[in-house]
Amino acid sequence: MNFGSGVLIAVLLLTVPGALVARAGGLRWTLAIAVGPALTYGVVGLVIVPFGALGIPWNIWSALSAFLAAIDLALAARLLLTRHTATARPSRASIRPEFVAAAGVLFGAAAIGVAAWRGMPHWQSIPSTWDSVWHANTIRWILDTGQASPTHMGELRNVETQAALYYPSAFHALGAVLAQLTGAAPTTAYTLSSLAAALWLFPLSAGLLTWQLLAGRTPRCRAAGAAATAAALSASFTAVPYVEFDTASMPNLTAYGLAVPAFVLVTSSLRHRGRIPLAILALIGVFSVHLTGGVVVLTFVLAWWLLEAIPRPARGRARDFATLVLIGGPTLAVLLPQSLGVLQQAEIITGHAFVTHEGKKRALFDAIVQHTRHLNDYPIQNVIVALAGVGFLLLLAKRIWWPAAVWLLLIVSVVPSSSPFGRPIGAVTGKYSDLFYSDPRRLSAVVTMVLTPMAGIALFSGVLIAVGWARRRTHTGRHERETGSPLWIGVTAGVLALTCVGLAWHYFPRHRYLMGQKYDQVIIGDKDLQAFAHLASLPGARDTIIGNANVDGTAWMYAVADLHPLWTHYDYPVQQGPGYNRFIFWAYADDADHDPRVADAVHALNIRYVITSSPVVRGF
Repeated sequence: MNFGSGVLIAVLLLTVPGALVARAGGLRWTLAIAVGPALTYGVVGLVIVPFGALGIPWNIWSALSAFLAAIDLALAARLLLTRHTATARPSRASIRPEFVAAAGVLFGAAAIGVAAWRGMPHWQSIPSTWDSVWHANTIRWILDTGQASPTHMGELRNVETQAALYYPSAFHALGAVLAQLTGAAPTTAYTLSSLAAALWLFPLSAGLLTWQLLAGRTPRCRAAGAAATAAALSASFTAVPYVEFDTASMPNLTAYGLAVPAFVLVTSSLRHRGRIPLAILALIGVFSVHLTGGVVVLTFVLAWWLLEAIPRPARGRARDFATLVLIGGPTLAVLLPQSLGVLQQAEIITGHAFVTHEGKKRALFDAIVQHTRHLNDYPIQNVIVALAGVGFLLLLAKRIWWPAAVWLLLIVSVVPSSSPFGRPIGAVTGKYSDLFYSDPRRLSAVVTMVLTPMAGIALFSGVLIAVGWARRRTHTGRHERETGSPLWIGVTAGVLALTCVGLAWHYFPRHRYLMGQKYDQVIIGDKDLQAFAHLASLPGARDTIIGNANVDGTAWMYAVADLHPLWTHYDYPVQQGPGYNRFIFWAYADDADHDPRVADAVHALNIRYVITSSPVVRGF
């Protein structure tokens, strides 16, 4: 399996199952493909918790059964709901603009894919990032045990105590299916799943959100052109997917990419009530991949409801609100086990801080121009930030208020995450930014999701104006209908394509670097892999715990060689509440010749072999 075929299979696995569910639920193929990834993860997130509780192993066959059942249920719900609701269906003749938008999505995906391909010559190597080892180990755990429930992740993480731990695992569950489907190693399946999310979801989301913003306010052909432009431009924004990929925040990255399809399903359900079951499933999918993605959906929906739906209700304010309740209620009920697990870990989530000590004015400037944590390693993206600013004004001119409201909320939240406010402002904004771990990087990624459609609308509008001016200069006196002639449509498309290619090429060096810099074989190299292989050949190595450190990358022995380390994550500097014996081993192993507690801990943990490596903690 080469790079291209592996990524293609991962994208198809991400999209096709959910698209079939959406099609069974009554959506047209184009929209079904667009929302397919959210529904794919929705089915996964819906079943892995009960499967884990009932002891049903998660594997390729149980996944297939779950999707077949979901298709049947979607079809049954469609037939039931169409008896009681009338759903307007667009004519087949209106599908051409959607193919225009799809072209922009494919361009954006190709541009991101090329950056990854050129930046990752050793794409099947072991990445040197903190979180990647946990994600790959989780995929190995699911393959070994069949246990994919997010409420059982403590069995992997808390080696000694087996204390309960909630960690969203839908991303890893689908990665395990990919590993079984292709025969790929867990690490390779992790990389391919991450690449599929990075290169497919963000052009898709940019185009879909742009279309949603302009639908009903501008002709479909122009909405399609703007959507295609935004999708193509998504490859030029650094915050997502490149920075998120670089930091190995893959579930967070994927959930952000699923947020817009879920948002579109929720908001369109007010007019098309047959989509309510699909909207519920999409929301479950987003939350099951990562909670921050769910927060993004809720933020978008709330702003849209207050500034778009209430002034212009679809079926009346009360009925529209009832529809949202019908979507939110079942979603909350299904996610209740996860919600309880998150509440138990609230202190860990809110305990992060990334203070820059540069002052609030500088923090505000950095937030506005997308120059926050990680992004400030590079020059400001002046062109696309300026385009986004123009698009911001254009949306306000069209009285589309809610994206501006979301942008303002995010900026106000980014600033105190870098330079905290005092009370009472800090108390309010802090609560919201805590949902994103008070991390300017995560918040700036959401800002990018809002800015990308704005930039696409601005660029498309600017080129339309420029081409219109050129047409009038060269064809004075001709009939006005020549604006839409094939020649000038081709000129417009050509200028847009050249601009998007130019921007993607301009930012290509940084994006290539970010996609591949951690696949450098620094933490885990050939010597480490040889050591793992040798260790796996020793008597009893697979039946005992391997004593290891928590910062040197040896936790990769599980994903790579199916050996069971004492630490399954980097856990720097030390995991909270690791268990008494594991703490003793971690803190005093070098005193084993005179500290009897070490021998007792080794016996209690069933450690037979110990391995260490260098270097430690490459960086985050």
